[in-house]
Amino acid sequence: MVSRKRTVRLEIRNDKVRDQLALIIASMEGFLVQSMHDTMPADLLIMEIGEDTAQDFDTLARARATGKAADFFLTSKNVSPDVLIQALRMGVKEFIPQPLNEVELRKALLKYRDGGEPAPAQPKGPQRKGQIINVLGVKGGVGTTTIAVNLADSLVRLDGQLAVALIDMNRLFGEIPLFLSLEHVFNWVDISKNIARLDATYLTGILYRHRSGLRVLPSPDRVDDKATVTPQVVEAMLRLMRTMFDYVIIDGGQAMDDISRTILRSADKVLLVAGLSLPCLINVKKLMKIFLELGYPPEPSVEVIINRFDKRSVITLREAEQSTGKKVFWVVPNDFNATMSAINQGKPLSMVEPGAEVTEAIAEMAAALAGRHTGGREKEKERRAFLGLKLY
Repeated sequence: MVSRKRTVRLEIRNDKVRDQLALIIASMEGFLVQSMHDTMPADLLIMEIGEDTAQDFDTLARARATGKAADFFLTSKNVSPDVLIQALRMGVKEFIPQPLNEVELRKALLKYRDGGEPAPAQPKGPQRKGQIINVLGVKGGVGTTTIAVNLADSLVRLDGQLAVALIDMNRLFGEIPLFLSLEHVFNWVDISKNIARLDATYLTGILYRHRSGLRVLPSPDRVDDKATVTPQVVEAMLRLMRTMFDYVIIDGGQAMDDISRTILRSADKVLLVAGLSLPCLINVKKLMKIFLELGYPPEPSVEVIINRFDKRSVITLREAEQSTGKKVFWVVPNDFNATMSAINQGKPLSMVEPGAEVTEAIAEMAAALAGRHTGGREKEKERRAFLGLKLY
């Protein structure tokens, strides 16, 4: 039973196509075609993409931004992959090729009409209880992305059975595509534009699959895209990903805004990446105080990672722990050549320098986070004991 009529606005240049659409829609129960003079927002806007696709997609973006309609169909003679991908990225519900196929058009309209009121999708798919690990740099340039990328890579290689996703939430300088040599089509802004379609099938379709088996969701590469993401979208995305993956590793960058706080609330573990420098240690203390004031994340779930560790550092590990009041969870040795070689080749350390000390240290950290016993953990204990410190 149709409860009310859905209003449909037609923005079609081709008179013949517009008349055909209007005739078909008017013949169907539950629809009302708006007059061109009607300024009220429509339920559905069917828009034509012509020869100037860039201009037409800009028009569509403005229509979405101004609330001209709740949902959008596109129709066009141009069915090139670029047009279809752009339509998908902008959250278009249906793409109707020209010339119109009346049967297919009626099916699409019935599907839209009977689909119910738009609402955020509920999580679907296999019900894993994955862990969310937020990797947060205490300041810029400490190697946060290096730790996030290689931790995710190490987890997916741990026994070949773990499902691991890596999300680049560093919205200003997201570099994961560079670190993994990805030529991606989608990013997490696409999820925000298609939140009503969010389920395991949709998410699996837009995640980039790295040859290691790692699933990757890059950050947007356009500044104006970032405005469409809300904390609610991020929360829904993480809730769903927790059911799909054993581990979701987030490169959180250094931001501390509403979205960052949403990630902090959702995370099971927060890894603060720092160096043995005074600014880093001061920031560790500041962040721990901020977490305490926020009431999350709980102190035991926050761990400090000292990256680019050098035993010759002026500040020792013991002094770092004493000054921050926080034990160091893991130490990753400095290996500039191996790390830069991996970055420049767009590959994780395991593919470029599998036997390097830095690679093994991150792999052992991954094993420790996953609760796996490794001989490396004993080696780490011995090394820490040599430095006069307990492991954690």
